[in-house]
Amino acid sequence: MGMEAKQIYAKQVINLGSGYDTSWWCLVGCKGEEMSNRVKWYDVDFAEVTRRKIKTIEKHESLREPLGVYHFERDGSELRSTSGYNCVSADLRDAEELKDILTEARVDWQLPTLFVTEVALSYLSGEKCEKVLRLCATFDGSSTGSDDSNNKVVNRAIVSYEAMRLNDEFGRRMCRNVREQRGTPFLALEDENGGQVDCSSAEARLLRCGFDAARCRKMTECQDTLLSREEIYRAERLEMLDEREEFNLIQSHYGVSIGVRGGYFAQTFRRWF
Repeated sequence: MGMEAKQIYAKQVINLGSGYDTSWWCLVGCKGEEMSNRVKWYDVDFAEVTRRKIKTIEKHESLREPLGVYHFERDGSELRSTSGYNCVSADLRDAEELKDILTEARVDWQLPTLFVTEVALSYLSGEKCEKVLRLCATFDGSSTGSDDSNNKVVNRAIVSYEAMRLNDEFGRRMCRNVREQRGTPFLALEDENGGQVDCSSAEARLLRCGFDAARCRKMTECQDTLLSREEIYRAERLEMLDEREEFNLIQSHYGVSIGVRGGYFAQTFRRWF
């Protein structure tokens, strides 16, 4: 606890199902350590994933150096550092345990908090997915879970990139391939109403779970309206794309959803809405 006593953070990011994501190091590279050290950061994933990630960090000076002083917890599956970066082991399928683990990891539930998911919620059942989303929108760190405590929560947001089945042949084939080839099915899309997971239902789910406003865009829309021609051209020069039609079909079955609660993030994401 003493490691963070002198640091004052302005906001925090909680990356659920982070895998080997290196966004925090990108933030350090782009904004510098002074800026990144004002952001408290949590990468969250299964213990076997976080252990491998921590071992990789230890092997490379370029990953270790920005952390400052750091130590390990929970049998080497978690990392705490003076830079504000934390690696936390948890199972997203158990939202109640996730609350306890994040609180134990010294998440400050009063800070403006951005949650990030990248094809993590798709693997949860619809019920478990909503429990995680309610945590993101309404949990204030107390153990009561009462409506009164939820009303105290301000300035939360989630940016979620997930699969959408759309109840068409390609969506059904996509789900079947994920189940058979990876052995880790998109449970959220295989529930009774999973075939109806589209932008409208994704927005309704975020609102139902406690966010004030929500907007979902298919990846095809993101590409067509949010990326400049220069950026698209730059990406295509890196890797030429022959099967444009198939690419667009895949992109139409993935979407980015943003939910906000409170004025801070409503202003931050105003262009998205």
